[in-house]
Amino acid sequence: MMKNKKWIIPILLFAFLSTGLPSLIAENANYRLNLIKRFFSIGTATINGTYYPVGNSIARTLSKNLKNLVFIAEPTEGSVANVEYLRKNQIDLALMQSDIAWQAAKGVGTFVDNSFKELRVLSSLYSEVVQIVVKSSSSIKTIADLKGCKISVGSKESGSAVNATQVLAAAGLQPGDYELVYERFTRATESLRDGYVDAVYYTGAVPADGISRLAARIELRFVEIPAEAQQRLVKEYPYFSGETIQAGSYRGQINPCNTIGLRALLVATENLSDNHANDFLRIIYQNSSLIATQNNSSLQFRREDHQKGVEPEMLHSGARKFFSAGKK
Repeated sequence: MMKNKKWIIPILLFAFLSTGLPSLIAENANYRLNLIKRFFSIGTATINGTYYPVGNSIARTLSKNLKNLVFIAEPTEGSVANVEYLRKNQIDLALMQSDIAWQAAKGVGTFVDNSFKELRVLSSLYSEVVQIVVKSSSSIKTIADLKGCKISVGSKESGSAVNATQVLAAAGLQPGDYELVYERFTRATESLRDGYVDAVYYTGAVPADGISRLAARIELRFVEIPAEAQQRLVKEYPYFSGETIQAGSYRGQINPCNTIGLRALLVATENLSDNHANDFLRIIYQNSSLIATQNNSSLQFRREDHQKGVEPEMLHSGARKFFSAGKK
């Protein structure tokens, strides 16, 4: 879909123009042909995470409220993959973790010598948290106990896989102390259930569908990020903040879990027009409660949080105008 979407409309138009239009004009000189002006594709992540259903809700809402535009949510490997799809003009918009967007814009971390300065943020949408999950019967009680363990971190091009090494390092573990297993989130939870991995590391909204499904089948426990590790991360990286997975977020979760968090961003490139950026944001925030409740009652799309975890120069010019106008 992504590689060929730019050709869909021209081909359909050519076929229609060469066959049906002349007869229609002959039958009715006043006939007006209403055509879709453009398709917009939204890169998300794997289908059992949060990005894909949220992206679907945003796509449906925008398609319903913006005449002659159609939006399609597309599953991808995650945030890192979405950067490359945007760079190659294979998608128009994307959901992306704030750490990945920051690294891509700055040309650091995963994107050393491969910066994407054209990346622009439309809005910071909601909080995501690092969730380290083990079986309740596991001997793993702290992050230090992950030494020598297999940790599933999602697809290699996911945001979770990128920030896992940062978080584990802040807690005193180096890459040689553990083994990362790269697999889709759906498979990751199955691997934990079946004993192929010792823990699942996931960055996303709470509750995450995949973890909820697993918690309905087996008893789980969450591993905390120590306070000193949280402080180290917040001090070193501008996109981290302290977070808590509240008790009762998942079946059988009795105690709250202190952890670290990021932000989920809606991003595009500087090539997106200011008018389109304004229209997209207007519709999203007019329907923010609907989008949130369609996916997860704990998601909160608040206008006042639009720049949370985002440096000012990364904000799209159209988004800057939209949010500035809202303050008047």
